[in-house]
Amino acid sequence: MEQKPNLHDEIQESPMRTTSFFNSIQYAFKGIGYALKTERNCKLYLVFLVFFFVVNLIVGVSLPGHIAYFICAFGAIAAEMINTAIEHICNYLTKDLDETIRRAKDLGAAAVLMWGFAYFPLEGVLIWLALSN
Repeated sequence: MEQKPNLHDEIQESPMRTTSFFNSIQYAFKGIGYALKTERNCKLYLVFLVFFFVVNLIVGVSLPGHIAYFICAFGAIAAEMINTAIEHICNYLTKDLDETIRRAKDLGAAAVLMWGFAYFPLEGVLIWLALSN
């Protein structure tokens, strides 16, 4: 019986691979900083996050409401950052008008939109529930 090759042995380590968990966290913070410095939509979502968090505190949103809010808010920001990464990779690969690249970018944007479909209605429901009590 033929033995299967060990694919792990054939994969070379990337020279960009992080050396420690601490380095991974540092790089993640650099990514957050880059996104907030260069991406208009990330800045916008951060403004929404802070604004609606203050509104939620003022109107008395419950603790479970705050938890749901932060999951949706940070999910939207994370999706925006993933979308930015997709766009950077696509732009690096080609400057041509390629259908596959267009679809990849559209799908990344769709992921952000889906989080928005959760984020904004949730915020409306949280405010409505807090004000109706």
